[in-house]
Amino acid sequence: MIKFDKKSTPYILAEIGINHNGDFKIAENLIEEAAKAKVNGVKFQRRTIEEMYKEEYLQSPYIKDGSFGLTYGEHKKFLEFTNEELVMLKQIAESYGLDFIVSGFDFSGFDFIEKTLNPPFHKIASPLVTHHPLLKKVARYGKTMVISTGMHDINEVDEMMEVIYPLNNNIVLLQCTTSYPTEDENVNLLVMTDYAKRYNVPVGYSSHDRGVILPAASVALGGCFIEKHFTLDRTMKGPDHIASVEPRGMELIVKYCKSVYYGLGSSVKGLTPGEIPAKAKHGYSIVASYDLDKDITLESHMIAFKQPGTGEKPSKVEKFLGKKLKVALKKDDDILINDLY
Repeated sequence: MIKFDKKSTPYILAEIGINHNGDFKIAENLIEEAAKAKVNGVKFQRRTIEEMYKEEYLQSPYIKDGSFGLTYGEHKKFLEFTNEELVMLKQIAESYGLDFIVSGFDFSGFDFIEKTLNPPFHKIASPLVTHHPLLKKVARYGKTMVISTGMHDINEVDEMMEVIYPLNNNIVLLQCTTSYPTEDENVNLLVMTDYAKRYNVPVGYSSHDRGVILPAASVALGGCFIEKHFTLDRTMKGPDHIASVEPRGMELIVKYCKSVYYGLGSSVKGLTPGEIPAKAKHGYSIVASYDLDKDITLESHMIAFKQPGTGEKPSKVEKFLGKKLKVALKKDDDILINDLY
């Protein structure tokens, strides 16, 4: 089982979802490209069609540019891999060193995912936030639950947490806006900060926006988990490609998220090792304005401030004024505290 916290390097999950368009070879290619982009894991989806949809809904016409069938049922079935195919995809993903995650949408699906695929954590899709019976089942598996919260308000998230937190407190909450694509003004990354304070759990971002910047911005707000839809070609037929990134985009997300994470560093202001020689080179020192005799009483016109910063800091100059020199100094010599009576 994987546990997440904001101190860890951001976990990047490439959401392949249904962007394979029902083609096993495309799915293989997506896994390979995700590995090249250096993500941590890939995610697919698993639906038991007859269990999760009403028959009337499945029989309804589905005539759209992105449709893979004449009815909604034909469309959804076309995009489903068999259990055997998912097992093979897991083997392929793991051969690349990737975690293999599958989102379930029904009881049968999660039974298969947990017992056969045995993922290191369970990713919960946004539609399940109010599906408390299913959430309780997954919570009892005892693995970390990474939960997207799109299309739900805070009251519904509160209710969900009240139900599952007593059963399983290994939870990561993801801010998500369920629109494909999501316009920047509807992303609302600051919800993450509210989640972190409100529930005291790790947080992250499930990205449906068009770009590569906002996932990195989520890291600056404490995000430890980023999920992004992934495709080979955003112009491909299918509903999710437009809200996805292509391989180069995923590479940039990984790069930018890690850059932000490492760039945040420590909240304690101090000198890094590289700044110590820089401070000596570029800092200022208290020096003699001109040749000074021994026993002279220092006045302001006798003192100058020059680089390098190997001597006393100018901030100490008030301690020097009115004091006598123990030694004679040449112009530009450092005036040191031990040089004074």
